[in-house]
Amino acid sequence: MAVQQWVRHHPHVMVMQPVLEISAADDFALWPVGEHELYGYLVLNGELTPAEVGTAVMRIAVWNDFEPEEKHGQCPTNPLSAFLHGLLTMPDLFAAGGFRVTDTTTGTVFVEPGSCNGPVTLALSQLRSGRSS
Repeated sequence: MAVQQWVRHHPHVMVMQPVLEISAADDFALWPVGEHELYGYLVLNGELTPAEVGTAVMRIAVWNDFEPEEKHGQCPTNPLSAFLHGLLTMPDLFAAGGFRVTDTTTGTVFVEPGSCNGPVTLALSQLRSGRSS
């Protein structure tokens, strides 16, 4: 892991990682997804497996599933297209997650998204369009 190789020369390093809230998707069959615990977080980085990328896309699509509105067009009848309709047509996308802060020396997690820290959503529309805040 590149981050660990870089930080091994430093006695104490804190790492902040973007994470996506995930849950088990036992009945999901539209594309391959990873096997996960009932509830947890997926670290979003350049080392995701294809199944983990599938899990991330699935969770983002679930968070952006909606009843069709006139401005987004009629929802397709094909199961895959219907599932992705909100993801592909909503101007602003959201997903549960946030940032996790970890001490790499001890492995202690100091800050983890969740109900104790208040609701956190990742605004994905800026990532999709290439805009920054």
